[in-house]
Amino acid sequence: MVANYATTLVANYATTLVANYATTLVANYATTLVANYATTFYPPTMISATFTIFTILSELRRGRPASQLWRIFYHFGESLTPRIPFWLHLCVQASLLDSSCPPRPARHFNTWLTLPPEVQTHELLEAWLRTPKNAQDRCARRAFIRRLEQREPLMDRDQRDLPGLQALGLCQPGSLTAWGEIILLNKPAPTQPQPAAWHIEGDQLFIPFPPDWSLLWELEAFLRPASPGRYLLRKPDLRHAAAHGLCAAPFDKLTPSRCPSGRATPTRQGWENGFMRVLETGLRAPLPQALRAAILSQPVLNVTEGIVLEFSNSEELKRLRRSTVLREHFEHILSPRHVCVSAENAPRLLELLERRGIYAHSLMEAAPKDERSHTRNYFRQPTLPLPKGWTVTKEDLLTEHLRLQQALDILYHAPGGIRPEPRRITPLLMEEHGGQVYVIAYCHTRRAQRTFRLDRIEIPARKEP
Repeated sequence: MVANYATTLVANYATTLVANYATTLVANYATTLVANYATTFYPPTMISATFTIFTILSELRRGRPASQLWRIFYHFGESLTPRIPFWLHLCVQASLLDSSCPPRPARHFNTWLTLPPEVQTHELLEAWLRTPKNAQDRCARRAFIRRLEQREPLMDRDQRDLPGLQALGLCQPGSLTAWGEIILLNKPAPTQPQPAAWHIEGDQLFIPFPPDWSLLWELEAFLRPASPGRYLLRKPDLRHAAAHGLCAAPFDKLTPSRCPSGRATPTRQGWENGFMRVLETGLRAPLPQALRAAILSQPVLNVTEGIVLEFSNSEELKRLRRSTVLREHFEHILSPRHVCVSAENAPRLLELLERRGIYAHSLMEAAPKDERSHTRNYFRQPTLPLPKGWTVTKEDLLTEHLRLQQALDILYHAPGGIRPEPRRITPLLMEEHGGQVYVIAYCHTRRAQRTFRLDRIEIPARKEP
């Protein structure tokens, strides 16, 4: 009887322990996803500090006002302590956030993400000590640190600074935490856990913690988290990723003058390749074919700021592009007769055109208001097949498609390529340069404007009906 009772007691205790542990683990993962850190020696509070700073700067990069940052934590089901102003001032002092209006992530943040956790904490602690504007308050914080290091009783004034150190995971009321002893008493730090591979379940992407923070920063240039560590891959989310990916410049160039204004215009191919590269790096495996196809099929609207110049004759545009001075201004070709010029370069370009007898300064003012804009309807024209027995050169065929603004399929022999690449292009301009004929076209395969050498273009044979 005693043996049976002992066996039953141990079994019930083990079952209850496992059930409680599983429940607690799931609950912590759903709120802050720091439960996995509990299996390591890193304190959840330090992970929470890194996660909080990462989330704040990621939302600022997306353009969310600082006064609305609390909403993302409310969406995650978290009550942020200390409040947002504490973290903003801390990030500015740690050179993670610049002091512009609105604030933007600083270049050092990208480096900070790659540092070991103890080095990150050291930088945050030094920033916390420098944050007060009053010199007396800064001295009081250093005295507070000394009392913690020497295990002396705390003063009443220290209670005001206690929440900041608690947020960094360095102390509890009245004593240092294990992490605080590593940082302040120079105890050896544990081995940093390696990030686990991401995984996809259905239309959701899950990122185990601790993540690769730098790679996660790249991912959040495209996707917004549904909850910490969980990202949706549905069609609306992929469309959202395409829109944000086109606006996301490289990190060291991410300033207000480049992203929102449209001066930096990443190509469609750039966002696709960048998004898929980040996903495959995190998954450590190729993307599923269905997801890859969904990403490549996303429609994107490109908005270009500038002035459109319309030439009555396409030969005039081709003649002007032969000038090396003017050629750099005529790179963004919209059609055989239209070119887009940035508003910044337009005054210089119009001055150069006037020297060649082309006066464009007063055209806008001279045109009546009802003639300044026109609505044009574009429709796809059917391609007329050539009669049997007729032959045509590829230059003539490209010229005809350029005139009709129709797309055609080609095979392009790229330099160093093993086999020709199938492309679908809409010719925009043909010109001769350096003894070679070049075709400037919009490539539907690459979703961007490209330049092709005519001698490397092969027109595939038409299939007989």
